[in-house]
Amino acid sequence: MGKGIKSSHKKFKKQARDTLYKGIDTRKKKPEPDLSCLERLSCYLNLPADILAGAPILTAMGRNDICLENYKSIIEYDSNIIKIQAKNCRICIEGNHLNIIYFTEDEMRITGYIKSINYI
Repeated sequence: MGKGIKSSHKKFKKQARDTLYKGIDTRKKKPEPDLSCLERLSCYLNLPADILAGAPILTAMGRNDICLENYKSIIEYDSNIIKIQAKNCRICIEGNHLNIIYFTEDEMRITGYIKSINYI
């Protein structure tokens, strides 16, 4: 190459990168330090945390029906309050005429007028 010719490869490479990845964050995201090893693994693999970490899944259908998955045990059961032990927290459900319709090893269904759901 002669002295007067200058390569523009870097310029075109930067322009291509800017247009190709526009709006996408290409930097690697570091997991938060307070996450457990399994939660960090689920972040890296883009899997839901409940699959690896066994996090509780609580699905409320209106104010009268709850489906709870991945729990350990029932701590307290009354018509006004139900306390449940999950793997990493306690779940307190308060309301009126609460009733556990069914429960298996890892799933339960609660009905009644639900006033609040608290994670303790």
